[in-house]
Amino acid sequence: MDIRQMENIIIISEEKSITKAAEKLYITQSALNQQLQKLEEELGTSLFIRTRSDWKPTPAGQVYIDAAKTIRNIKKDAYSRIHDLADRSRRRFAIGLIPERGVDMFTSIYPEFHQLCPDVLLEPVECNVRTMQKQISRGQIDLGLITLTQEQKDENTYLHMADEEIFLAVPDTHPLAAQGSQDAKNAPEISLEHFSADSFILISQSSTMYQLVKELFDDAGFQPQVLFSTSSNVSKRRMVQSGVGCALLPAVFAVPGEHIVFFRLQQRPHWEITMCCRKGAYVSAAEESFLNLCRTYWEKQSQRFL
Repeated sequence: MDIRQMENIIIISEEKSITKAAEKLYITQSALNQQLQKLEEELGTSLFIRTRSDWKPTPAGQVYIDAAKTIRNIKKDAYSRIHDLADRSRRRFAIGLIPERGVDMFTSIYPEFHQLCPDVLLEPVECNVRTMQKQISRGQIDLGLITLTQEQKDENTYLHMADEEIFLAVPDTHPLAAQGSQDAKNAPEISLEHFSADSFILISQSSTMYQLVKELFDDAGFQPQVLFSTSSNVSKRRMVQSGVGCALLPAVFAVPGEHIVFFRLQQRPHWEITMCCRKGAYVSAAEESFLNLCRTYWEKQSQRFL
């Protein structure tokens, strides 16, 4: 099995289109199609069910694709092990970063990482959690910063960094604002039921935080009046400061500021901050150094709310 050929077949299966696959591989559709046909002739069977809108692997195709992914991961892990044994420090790995907090973490720890591993090239990749989980499974991202609940974990390996509490943020003009605190660390507990008449800026359904938030409102016995939904916690915070509504914010965004007050919810809701890698993947010495810096960073972040 030719490695480059295997990669091309994997891309066809992921894109579900030979046209899109050819574009991604920067080769002509004709050349990719000829390569596929030659392989199918060699194997004596078709690897894909071809339609205009969707290419699906045949049973034989799925066997080939699964084997190709396994071989690709074995090669990647073997090269990482060899580089460590040979003390060959110049290599690269991809770091998955969720928007907003991922960039903050990366820019905070990268200078120290660069001092420790000056010849290692990092490739930051910004994407949402579900996309990152898929890319980690495929071996396209080596390590990824992920926030989620226990139920949202897949077959990948999750390395615990911190538990993060979710706070209620309200404008300082709210009738109950005087009972809250400008510092989330000292925020008093309150029931979400007291805010059933208020408008909320919610997290979008694409976020792993959405299910947690939905369950909080279900427990409180009401459906919130939603002004709008957004994937940005920064935007939610700014809207609260503008006085237009309330929001539920992860601890890292619940920092003191003008015109915003915080409460702790009685359930003390939280999710997990993790660094994720492919199940069974070899973690190189450089990647382990990066993980240690991540642990230190999140330990410091957590101390702000103890």
